[in-house]
Amino acid sequence: MNLIEEITKGNYQGEKIVYGGITHYKYADCTEENLATCGEKLVHKDCAKAFEKMKNDAQKEHIHLEIISGFRSIEYQKTIFPCKFKTFPPTEEEFIARLKYSAPAGFSEHHTGLAIDINSLEEDFADTKEYEWLLKHANDYGFEMSFPKNNKQGLGFEPWHWRYVGTEKTKKTFML
Repeated sequence: MNLIEEITKGNYQGEKIVYGGITHYKYADCTEENLATCGEKLVHKDCAKAFEKMKNDAQKEHIHLEIISGFRSIEYQKTIFPCKFKTFPPTEEEFIARLKYSAPAGFSEHHTGLAIDINSLEEDFADTKEYEWLLKHANDYGFEMSFPKNNKQGLGFEPWHWRYVGTEKTKKTFML
């Protein structure tokens, strides 16, 4: 099995994937006891608590925030990553294009339960008042955008994808 097939099938065991100028890091699944429901999505309980506060404060300013994707297990990611390939194994061009916007199983921040997608999966989310609000306020609640434009990992710009990293205040409250 070649490297592209190994990664696509979710069998790659390295600590990171570096391919075609793109880097993905390995993440473990969040444990069941650390998952909580936030809206209709499962996320890490600390992320849920911080997101609910952020969402409620945003609503006071007529900003609507919803989690559209949260925790995804490694097993589930095995079905997501290869789903858009036209052929198997994918061509190198197809593989690199997919790798730019989607993580293979074992390499998604969503496995941790601390990564969330907010409101949209479209790049034009960056043109919304919700995105502008997040840029100004998300850090106050312990969130940072994972994949801004021109990020060091070579991944595509994902204005919807935010990860909970905590703040000095939340680090005292939550055990991360």
